[in-house]
Amino acid sequence: MDFDAVLTELDIGASELNAWIEQSWVRPIQNQDSFEFDEADLARVKLIVELRSDMGVNEDAMPVVLRLLDQVYSLRRALSALSEAILELPEDTQDELRERLSQRAESEEERYGKPLE
Repeated sequence: MDFDAVLTELDIGASELNAWIEQSWVRPIQNQDSFEFDEADLARVKLIVELRSDMGVNEDAMPVVLRLLDQVYSLRRALSALSEAILELPEDTQDELRERLSQRAESEEERYGKPLE
């Protein structure tokens, strides 16, 4: 999706979107004189719009919020890959791993209290 289409779809100003690109909040591909936004870029712009308008995240806090969200998404991808790798293990190894994880969770609860849901 090109720059103007993003502006139209999300009803934001060009100066605002340019500022987000300059601040590296969103990183579309630059083709000569314009930018090309893929699905991930578009989702990120939507997220920024929501954070600013719905949640009142200001310009100073935005890089921190985006960095934390990036870390969460990265951890989710890593956990997904780990889950897939575990499913490829023999069943008895999976059972042993489940037992060890359960024991660790119980130990953590004893040490730190029940985790927030």
